[in-house]
Amino acid sequence: MVALDPALASLLPEVLIGVGAARFAAIAERVLTPKAPPLVALEHLHSALVSVAEESKLVVDALRKGRTLSFRNLIQGADSTLVVVARFLALLDLYRQGALRFEQVIALGELQVSWIGSDEGEVMATDEFDIPVLLEDSEPSAEISHENKTEEEENV
Repeated sequence: MVALDPALASLLPEVLIGVGAARFAAIAERVLTPKAPPLVALEHLHSALVSVAEESKLVVDALRKGRTLSFRNLIQGADSTLVVVARFLALLDLYRQGALRFEQVIALGELQVSWIGSDEGEVMATDEFDIPVLLEDSEPSAEISHENKTEEEENV
């Protein structure tokens, strides 16, 4: 270690600590105590899956009874954002099938949904938005791999 030049050492101010021994010990304890690591919430990553097909059945039943309902009424009772999204996707699918009509009088106003489909029978609920649950040990079925054929393979 190199000593400080005596000319420079005389320029250093005298160190004054304006706290007593007890206060200094409390400060040292607070500074030297390990901090708890920050917690990162993971509950939102492991939410239960929501079936769009199941929500579609609920939407169809409600619209058949009420004929015209607001979107707010259709999502009333939804216990999570995933359920709201699933019901919205169900509405889009039913609209694509021609089973309902949307009406919104003013921009960003209340969305009214009217049932124009059949009053009886099953409505085809797509499973397009539902993710098949695969167990860790299982492999995707061969049917999935056939869907991903290239155009060249299909033309052979």
